[in-house]
Amino acid sequence: MKWKSLATAAALAVSTLAIASLAIAAPPKASREASPDVVNAKTLKKASRAELPLVLSPAALAAAVTVEDVGDADSFGKNVTYLGIAQSIGITLTDDCTGTDPLVERCTVQNPAPALTTVIENDLAVINLPPKATKTLMCFTLTPSIFIDWANFTGSQQMARFNANALISIENPVLADPALIDPATGLPFDGVLEIGLSTWSHLQTMPNNSQEQERSMQTRSCIAGLISRRVLVDDYGLSDTQAKEFFKKAMTVRFGARVTAAMSQYTNYFYGVRLYGD
Repeated sequence: MKWKSLATAAALAVSTLAIASLAIAAPPKASREASPDVVNAKTLKKASRAELPLVLSPAALAAAVTVEDVGDADSFGKNVTYLGIAQSIGITLTDDCTGTDPLVERCTVQNPAPALTTVIENDLAVINLPPKATKTLMCFTLTPSIFIDWANFTGSQQMARFNANALISIENPVLADPALIDPATGLPFDGVLEIGLSTWSHLQTMPNNSQEQERSMQTRSCIAGLISRRVLVDDYGLSDTQAKEFFKKAMTVRFGARVTAAMSQYTNYFYGVRLYGD
């Protein structure tokens, strides 16, 4: 068995068990994830300032750096503040959900092969943050756990697919201002910022009468963050004052997932997440 695609994971630990050899399909061209965690390409093109004098004290140096110098001047030199952990309820796709408990797993009876099945589940976990929990940044480490029992007994070669995204919403009273418009929807935020993070994607051809099991765990770590003061201003249109007020308010962070699979007899997906700030 070969791995075909791994979406933006920072570290990888994969254990696989091949039951039948598979023909490999060329993966489609990957698209750029539209989340705050992926740094805007325009930012990367900015020219750096002249080098700062080395005689500056650490405090003065932190105050003197700019975005052009370090990419994120707001969090430069600050200590990390751990904000909490959560683990999502598992999402299961199978042929029979009889007897399952929705408090333990969210089970969906999948479509007959070779049709795709897509499931969107919300409120799989939650973290409630008090006011001023972090100053300018909310970062994360996210580890998905994936088990898939692939099988093709349809009578012909088929395309096997799997894709999973963590769906994260941040509830904050600053976003209740009807004048603030979400650029992703063209509508008011209505108090909630919705974020999607790619966690894993897989695509391959499967010959008839073949079966394979896959187990995968990989960790995705923060780049630009779930949200930051700078992203609120540059990407979401908040004023500097509103962005500062955003981090002074209590926040609720809810975790969900979107899972799509085809040619699987059984699929289970969940993830754990740790939040931290500055």
